[in-house]
Amino acid sequence: MRKTGICLGLLILLLLCAATAVWADDPGHSAGSHEWNFDDGKTYFNEDVSIEKGEVVDGDLGILNGNLALAEGSVVNGDLFILNGDVVSEGQVNGNLAVIKGDLVVAQTGWVTGDVFGLGGTWEIAGHVSGDIAGLLGKTTLRSTAVVGGDLLGDLVQEEGAQIGGQVERIPSLSLPFLSQRRDGEPETPAQRIGRFVGRIVAAIMMILVLLFAGVLIAIIWPRPTQRVAGCIAGLPLRSLGVGLLALLGAAALEVLAVILLALIVVVAAALMATVVLIPVGLALIVLGVLLLAVVPLALAAGMLFGWVALAGWVGQKVLAALKAQKIRPVAAVVVGLLATGWLPAVLWLIEPCCLAWPVVILITSLGLGAVILTRFGTRRGLPTTPPAAPVAADTLPAGSPPPVLPAQGMDQEVGQPDGPPAAQG
Repeated sequence: MRKTGICLGLLILLLLCAATAVWADDPGHSAGSHEWNFDDGKTYFNEDVSIEKGEVVDGDLGILNGNLALAEGSVVNGDLFILNGDVVSEGQVNGNLAVIKGDLVVAQTGWVTGDVFGLGGTWEIAGHVSGDIAGLLGKTTLRSTAVVGGDLLGDLVQEEGAQIGGQVERIPSLSLPFLSQRRDGEPETPAQRIGRFVGRIVAAIMMILVLLFAGVLIAIIWPRPTQRVAGCIAGLPLRSLGVGLLALLGAAALEVLAVILLALIVVVAAALMATVVLIPVGLALIVLGVLLLAVVPLALAAGMLFGWVALAGWVGQKVLAALKAQKIRPVAAVVVGLLATGWLPAVLWLIEPCCLAWPVVILITSLGLGAVILTRFGTRRGLPTTPPAAPVAADTLPAGSPPPVLPAQGMDQEVGQPDGPPAAQG
């Protein structure tokens, strides 16, 4: 089997997953739809496409967040790429066919002269496929009238009479109860309900363990910055909370701008990838766009995690002091604080709807994030420094009192001067 096409399809999927949020409208709605014409074909955004009987499309065809219907007798002379949409093909495709996050149906009258690649869906083949079929994270069903000229990879259900010219490599898809999805209108079974609850319990435990591991690691590697952030939280709680909330709003605005820029980059990359020679350039542009989109979330996540750990250290010290602990270690304080601040979001995560946990998480992380910003990630003190006390004149002191102690700045100014009173000038 030609595995190069499979690897390329996986790479394109990983690079384009972050771009699916740009086309979040329903595919059936025409609002926000766009059509881009290239030299070698067309690309549609947020739009369903139907190719009628007798219609011939010359060139590649791409659809992002939309469905495709090929009527019997229609012809596409080029490759097809569909992201986040379903395909029903009763016509002929003279090229390769790739469906990402969608279902595929090749009817008995359908014909694909190239390879078929699918990821994240179900694929029903009742017609002819001259090349290979690779279906990952889904199920492939070959009807009795199906004819496949090449190899087949994936979770396969083959009816009697289906013909496969090459080798078959079966890869079973995951079918855990909490990972199974319901169709629209399909009732939820008790096993799915219990499995979904078990899945939330496992997710909550995993998140707590990851948080504890990160907290211990931060407390060991950066003890002083963590203490500075904790001191800022204790001294300026309201200011830290306000700065943290404003930072979240600002990050959301920057992320919207980054998504818009990424959409433009994907459009340009799709135009470049229409030609085989410029495919590496198009992929490089998509990688650059994804990295640009990930800068703000990564920085925000680092600040929120650091702030939560610092808050946990402060809370842990208060809890251990209330329990009359003799010697409080910073790592132990962080662990106790994370358990004290993390149990409520974890419990709310188990209660439906799961969104109940997010307000608590936002408040906790905003309080720590604001302190992280005020202390520049713990590199400086967030609290205002108290001004030095004014020196007291010696003649105003009562008899027998010791001379006043000068602050550090005053002592530097007195260097080289006599200790006694100045001599009277005659």
